[in-house]
Amino acid sequence: MPQHDGSVAGSDRPVAVRWRPWGAEAFREATTADRPVLLNLTASWCHWCRLMDETTYADPELVALVNAELVPIRVDADRYPHVQYRYIAGGWPTNAFLTPTGEVLWAGTFVELEEFRGVARNVLAAWKDRRAELDVEIQRRRKALDAARSHRPTTGIVRREAADDVLAAIQHAYDPRNGGFGEAPKFPYADAIELLFAQERRAPGGGWGAMADHTLDGMLAGDLWDELDGGFFRYALQADWTHPRREKLLETNAGLLAAYAVGAHVRGREDWRRIAERIVSWVEGTLTRPDGLWSGSQMAAEAYYALPAEARTRAPRPSVDATVFTDSASHWIRALATAGPRLGRADWVERAAGALPRLLSQMAAPGDLLFHHAASGEAPALPGLLTDSLEAARACVAVAQATGRADLVGEARRLAAAMQRRLWADAGGFVDHVPSDDDVAALRYRDRPFELNADAARLLLDLYQATGERSYRALAERTLATLSPLAGRYEVAGAAFALGVEEFFEAPLSVALVGSADSTAELRAAALALPLPERRVWPIGDGGRLPAGSFPSQPAPAAYLCSRGACSPALRDPAELADAARRAR
Repeated sequence: MPQHDGSVAGSDRPVAVRWRPWGAEAFREATTADRPVLLNLTASWCHWCRLMDETTYADPELVALVNAELVPIRVDADRYPHVQYRYIAGGWPTNAFLTPTGEVLWAGTFVELEEFRGVARNVLAAWKDRRAELDVEIQRRRKALDAARSHRPTTGIVRREAADDVLAAIQHAYDPRNGGFGEAPKFPYADAIELLFAQERRAPGGGWGAMADHTLDGMLAGDLWDELDGGFFRYALQADWTHPRREKLLETNAGLLAAYAVGAHVRGREDWRRIAERIVSWVEGTLTRPDGLWSGSQMAAEAYYALPAEARTRAPRPSVDATVFTDSASHWIRALATAGPRLGRADWVERAAGALPRLLSQMAAPGDLLFHHAASGEAPALPGLLTDSLEAARACVAVAQATGRADLVGEARRLAAAMQRRLWADAGGFVDHVPSDDDVAALRYRDRPFELNADAARLLLDLYQATGERSYRALAERTLATLSPLAGRYEVAGAAFALGVEEFFEAPLSVALVGSADSTAELRAAALALPLPERRVWPIGDGGRLPAGSFPSQPAPAAYLCSRGACSPALRDPAELADAARRAR
């Protein structure tokens, strides 16, 4: 992160906060100077972050106070998600006053100038005049946090009741008027939609699919969808999906591409197909970089979106942050690779298959890990985040299924092995980053994010289904068991965990394809076209195996339909495969 110098005597330059980058050096400075830290979590797409820079952080008096009495640190939340995870205070920007060792003294989001002046002065007064009282409170909090982090809950075994708690929370949060979950502000939860479609097949008659349908329709009935340019905004301020915050994120649109594609496929809804196609058109037309990868976001330009439709078509588009992020780019590749076969878009699969090796090569880091971000024209940075290896491995699995490339299952296994080697916690589950010299303040604690671990468990279960290696299932079991005592508190955000639990007890219907990618192309297309919310299509070499058994060499390409621990005889006709799948349902 660049530092910004303040004005000097006699200079015409405007005053500016001298922001330091996150790292050990800034916290050493705070310790040496005995000053509190002002942490500002910002994002390139964030309207309120820019507004605070233009108002609160542009005031000369406040700037002088911050520069003289505090150590200000600015963190791009997208570039440092593990810092964001520990310090986010309800949204962006987050402004937090910290001790030199990283404990929070005060935290909030957007703060107008007069209020922020008062908060800063109160914090500084307490720091100077009531230090003994503050130290007692800080030590009390630190001990409580240390005790909570060191406590190892009894994990026991994976139980379906934990997934049932998530489903009950989703049912309770469902908005029968507008679709979606919860009241204002209203966020799209793509994993919850996937869970509802899957649950409809497992438990027909429970109204699960109707909730998914209504949510997909509800998002289109409000203003979350940008009808003029295409693409979904990040969230809406009102329960009826109106008054959206206007930033558009690649991550959000990847999740919703998958949701609308599965809905269109299962329901035969042409209107949802068109939305999926327009999502792809917007991403490819707006976020594609010269290297063929994708930027992470388009900024929230309120003035642009306030223009009448005709004027907007002539106005310059909101700016794009040209940084590529490994996790969100991988998620988009996975979305293309899963949505493409559902909607008969071979071009999407081709796009995903072409971009994946470029991303893995460009972002490769030592030790089979990946770098997190790379700005245009800059070297990639920040290796060793769980989110990057995890999402890249999931993208490999998705592209392997869509193309029949068994080597990509091997690539996913390589990434998963690095995750286990560098990020596995002795107590079960994965920590969010590899230790580094900049693990100061709250980064010194090894956290195991719930949602990332739920996704990791699903990856491991897929690798078990793709290879038959029981070690993957054992790791998934330990991960899900570790998460189970916590699942209830995550409510709708626990959807990926509930999917993982259901897939642990009953694997999705799988099709094993024996033969080369070219020779099995028709069988693969038939398998991928099965109108099921969950299905897996695994490329298997001669003599390969799945949990249900091994597959001997065949004189001609063959497919095996595997469900509930057993596989069909060899199937060689695509129509025969579709009939067998209908009977298996």
